[in-house]
Amino acid sequence: MNRNLIYFLLLITLGIAVYFLVFRKSSSTLNEKEKSFAVEDTAAIFRIFIADMQGKKVLLQRENNSWTVNSKYEVRNDYMKTLLSTIKRLNVSYPVPEAAEKTVITGLTSSNKKVELYNKDGELLKSYFVGGGTLNSEGTYFMMDGAANPYVVTVPAFEGVLDSRFVTDEEVIRSTAIFRFRMNQLSKISVRYQHKPDSSFQIALFNSDSFSVSNGKGTIIPNAQINKERIQQYLSFYSAVYCESFVNDLPKRDSVLQTPSFCTITVTDRQQQLYTIDCYYMPRNSTSEQFDAKGNELQYDVDRYFATINDGKDFVILQQFHFGRLLKNYTYFTARTKSKP
Repeated sequence: MNRNLIYFLLLITLGIAVYFLVFRKSSSTLNEKEKSFAVEDTAAIFRIFIADMQGKKVLLQRENNSWTVNSKYEVRNDYMKTLLSTIKRLNVSYPVPEAAEKTVITGLTSSNKKVELYNKDGELLKSYFVGGGTLNSEGTYFMMDGAANPYVVTVPAFEGVLDSRFVTDEEVIRSTAIFRFRMNQLSKISVRYQHKPDSSFQIALFNSDSFSVSNGKGTIIPNAQINKERIQQYLSFYSAVYCESFVNDLPKRDSVLQTPSFCTITVTDRQQQLYTIDCYYMPRNSTSEQFDAKGNELQYDVDRYFATINDGKDFVILQQFHFGRLLKNYTYFTARTKSKP
C-alpha cells in the first residue's frame, strides 16, 4: 500500500513537471511571438503594406536599390531609411497593464495602422497593428495580428509616438526628384520667360564639350562669346533638381493654373523624350516676405512658387533657393565676369 502511494505521488510529480516543461514553455513561446515586432535583418524585407482606418494604404516594394510606392512612384530615400531603421529597432518596453488592456484594445480596434512585412518570396514575416501613443507620448501601442495582448513599444534614443513613421499617404513619401540627368543624357534645354522673352535661351548639346546657345529670338550666340565653364556648371544642376513638396490637393490649385505661367523649362533627353515644368507665381501669404528692399509691398512670395510637372499631372512647390539656379538670363552664358542671373 505504501509502495502504491509512493508510485502515485511520483506520477503526480511527474505530471506537474511535464505540465511546466511543456505547457509553460509553449505559453512562453507564444508570448515571445506576440511581442516580436522587430526584424533584425531588414535586407530580408522586400514588401511592406501599410493601411489605416480611413482607407488610405501604401504598398512599398523593393526594386534593386530603390523602393516604389503603389507601383507608381519612387519612394524618398530618407523615408525608407527611417522606416527600415524603425522596424529593425522596435523594442517592447512592457506589456499593457491588465487594468488598461480593454481600453487599449478598444483604441487599437477603432484607430490603428495595419503593417505587413514580406520577404523576397512573398512569405509573410510579420503582421501587426500600430496604435496611438501612451499618455506621456513616450511609447506606442502595438499588437500582433491574432494576439490577445497589446504592448508598449519604443525605439531606443527616440522620444515620441511611432505611428507617424508608418505613412499611408503616397504623396508624402514619394520622391521629390524632378530632374536627375547626367550631362550625356541631355539633348536640349529650353528656358522660356513669358514676360521677358529677351531673357529666354536654349542650349543644344552635341557632347560634353560641344554645344550651342541661342537667345529668345532663336539667334545662335557665336562660340567665341560662350562661357563654356558656366554652361557646363549650369548643365550639372540638372543632375539633382527637387521640389519642396507635392500639393495636388491644394484647394487653390485651379485658380493658380488659370493665371499665366511666368516660366517654362523643357528638357529633351537623348531619346527625344520631353520633360516640362511650368512655373507660376505664388500669391503672398502670412509667412511670405511682405516688402522688398525698397519698402515696396510685394504681390508674390519671393522664396517659393508653384509649378506643374509630369505633363501637368502633378502640382508642386518649388524653392527659389534651390530651383532658382535654373532661372538664368541668356547673357549669363556669354559673360566673362560675374553676371547677375
